[in-house]
Amino acid sequence: MNTTQVRAMFDSYTDESDRTFLTDAQITLYLSEGYNDFRRAVCDTDPFIYSTEFLFSLSNATALDLTQTTPKLLGDAAGPADPDFKLERLLRVARINDTTNNNVIRYLDAGPSERNLNTWSYAFVTNKIIGLFTGAYRLEYVPFHNVDFAAADKFIDNLDGFHDMIPLYAYSRYAIRDGADNPQLLQEIQRKLSDLNGFLETGRSREGSQYVVSHNNWM
Repeated sequence: MNTTQVRAMFDSYTDESDRTFLTDAQITLYLSEGYNDFRRAVCDTDPFIYSTEFLFSLSNATALDLTQTTPKLLGDAAGPADPDFKLERLLRVARINDTTNNNVIRYLDAGPSERNLNTWSYAFVTNKIIGLFTGAYRLEYVPFHNVDFAAADKFIDNLDGFHDMIPLYAYSRYAIRDGADNPQLLQEIQRKLSDLNGFLETGRSREGSQYVVSHNNWM
């Protein structure tokens, strides 16, 4: 499904012809937040579907400030993050050989604070990745989405078989202000969520889901 189809499905659920009660801007906002809900449901099972990489090198520094990167990964008083790269969920940090070849030397262990750090660990504190040393690194993370649901026929992602969940999540927000409980909607969200989890765990990569690692993966 694309943005036009998702929007049409949401309109069919609300059945509101009067745009004074439900404006186009509100529909766009509900769908955008509905897609946020959908992505979080996906990420709870397989966050690497949406993951991207940020490569960087440090010299004479022990931390990476995510408000000072290019592109800017987190916002601060100086300005917002880059909308195409804004970090939502940090997945892994790896030490790599260099930013050209991007070969992993070792994945670092995540610590809750700098008190628990060692040579092969890091902590994500406020806006900074701390505990690093001079060298090259790869940050793997999930960015916030930047899909414009006001635009026509735009690509969303490759999970088309579950995009009908987006208007369902969006309608749940509309139902709050409409003051109308909809048990059928809640049942359908739960049914689709169960199907989505099953698909991500076993259906999307059938061979991979049946693979058993027979040795320790120290990386």
